[in-house]
Amino acid sequence: MTFTIAMLFLIMQFFWKYVDDIMGKGVDILVLFKLLFYLSADVIPLALPIAVLFSSIMTMGNLAESNELTAMKSSGMSLFKVMKPLLSIMVVLSLSTFYFSNYILPIANLKLRTIIYDLQEKKASFALTDGVFYNGIEGYSIKVDKKDAKTGELYGVLIYETKGKTIRAKKGELLTSENGQFLMLKLSDGAMYEEAKLDFSKKSNYPFRKSFFKESIVKFDMTGFDMKKSDEELFKREYEMMNYAQLAVAIDSLKNQKDSLNKIFQNSLISQNTIINKEALLPIPIDSVMDKSIELPKKTNVILRLDKVNTSAMNSALANAQGKLRAKKDYIQMSKQMNELRENSYNDYVTEWHGKFTLSFAIIVLFFIGAPLGAIIKKGGLGAPLIFATLFFLLYYILTITGQNMIESKMITPLYGMWMSSIVLVPIGLFLTYKAANDSGLFDFEAYKKVWTKLVKK
Repeated sequence: MTFTIAMLFLIMQFFWKYVDDIMGKGVDILVLFKLLFYLSADVIPLALPIAVLFSSIMTMGNLAESNELTAMKSSGMSLFKVMKPLLSIMVVLSLSTFYFSNYILPIANLKLRTIIYDLQEKKASFALTDGVFYNGIEGYSIKVDKKDAKTGELYGVLIYETKGKTIRAKKGELLTSENGQFLMLKLSDGAMYEEAKLDFSKKSNYPFRKSFFKESIVKFDMTGFDMKKSDEELFKREYEMMNYAQLAVAIDSLKNQKDSLNKIFQNSLISQNTIINKEALLPIPIDSVMDKSIELPKKTNVILRLDKVNTSAMNSALANAQGKLRAKKDYIQMSKQMNELRENSYNDYVTEWHGKFTLSFAIIVLFFIGAPLGAIIKKGGLGAPLIFATLFFLLYYILTITGQNMIESKMITPLYGMWMSSIVLVPIGLFLTYKAANDSGLFDFEAYKKVWTKLVKK
């Protein structure tokens, strides 16, 4: 029940987000059913955690509120034994979720992304309303005074063109070409107004031309009004279409490629920028027992040598050095950009690999938060459980989104970013389980009131 409610709520939220891309375009009912089907698969990673959390709080809260949990504990059953059947269901659900996120969810996301793009590219359906300008066709603005719903005839037709032409007609009729690519508006008893201007860039006076017609046809290009099916390959990101085993192989290959390319870059810089005679820069050691008759070589003074070079040769040498420095700088910048692209690609694959496991693990973690919490608060129904479920789900959702954003900004690694919510929630779940197993009055406000009264007296 909670899963169905969460699904309906999230699907309605999606429709509010994309209502402008759907409404007024005459979308076929089959396309809408496909959209709902793939959308339902897309929102499961959000609906399932809150459903598990809410239902576990309600179940254990109902048992505690009706004293059934107390009766089971009095007969010698521990909290873990009471939770054992529920935990078995959670394990099966977690394994099913892993299979879903590993094989089904990537395909559903691809299908959904393609349909949304096709809906966004589809133009609004050609629908004229009495007394309202229709601007759905590029370059035209059309208004009719009255439209006959039975015959489809139009009365009082007014057409503005962006090129400066205006057409008025008493009557009109909409016709469609055989191939459906063009819409033709057959006009009767009208006039056409336009300025006989040849060059619109020049500010000059031109004659105004008015022509009358008994019958005329205006043709509109209807390309884009029909929904076209795009190639799914355009929206396919390779790492999203892999299972966890394929991702592991790809991650290993990317890591080896990244390390080898970085090594090539380092060796290239070292080979091109190392001074050949390093000993020339070292000081000559002077031994106290050395024979004073041996004449020591003098240190080479590079500055004195450069002073003896003429100006033109000096300028040529400096220009050559500057050119090499610019080339090195460009090479380093290009290598840096390529390295960032490789790093981003590597992070995408690693993030997707961890994402295959985080949802399944989150279900177990949220169960160990919800079930003990229900036993502690001892409330069932839709009141207190809904409040606590919402608070903990918001915490889980905020931590998940924060971790993903920090991965994108490269503040933390994909390992910590994808498991951030679990790292924070696992200690909370263990704490609540411990308190529930020991019949702690964690939310017993009377107990806190007594402690506060004693402190005040002291």
